[in-house]
Amino acid sequence: MAGCYAYLDIPLAQWAYRHQLRQYGLFHGLQALADGLVLLAPVALLAIGWRRVRGWTAPWDRVALQAALSVLGVSLLKYPLKFAFGRTWPATFYQNNPSLLHDGVYGFHPFQGGVAYSAFPSGHAAVAAAVATVLWVYYPRYRVWAVGLWVAVAVGLLGTYYHFAGDVLAGTLLGVLVASLVRRFDARASESRPPHPD
Repeated sequence: MAGCYAYLDIPLAQWAYRHQLRQYGLFHGLQALADGLVLLAPVALLAIGWRRVRGWTAPWDRVALQAALSVLGVSLLKYPLKFAFGRTWPATFYQNNPSLLHDGVYGFHPFQGGVAYSAFPSGHAAVAAAVATVLWVYYPRYRVWAVGLWVAVAVGLLGTYYHFAGDVLAGTLLGVLVASLVRRFDARASESRPPHPD
């Protein structure tokens, strides 16, 4: 991430801005994939809970459960991390927030609070990486699609210059970490669960 901060973040944001990539709906649509995953997470949890109450099971229940819990986990963890790091955004898009492209402001301002200082880590990248990690583990045949999901969201975030490359990388690491922890805890819970009575 230090390499992104020193060498990649500014040139990439300026390049996307110079070419006005934000004007293309494709980039907005790509980054919005993560919003769809966030909306699906509670629906998936409710559906899995209903299925369990009814005594129904399917092989994909565990995958959906872990993906949904991972999405909810990163959605909660991103806020304290954003507050702690206090990074400014590439562009100004909310209440005249200071930004690189508008004010030349670039860097971390720990514990500043507010939306103006909350670019790092990227929650959208974290959500995409969390789901991609779960899919990667359970569906090796479709790993290209799992990575493609993450790449699509990352390209959308960088193309709309909502985030720096370092924000996306940090969000990705957060998503992979949370999904890995969810998977580990779920495996331990399964081992310690008593057998279902017949």
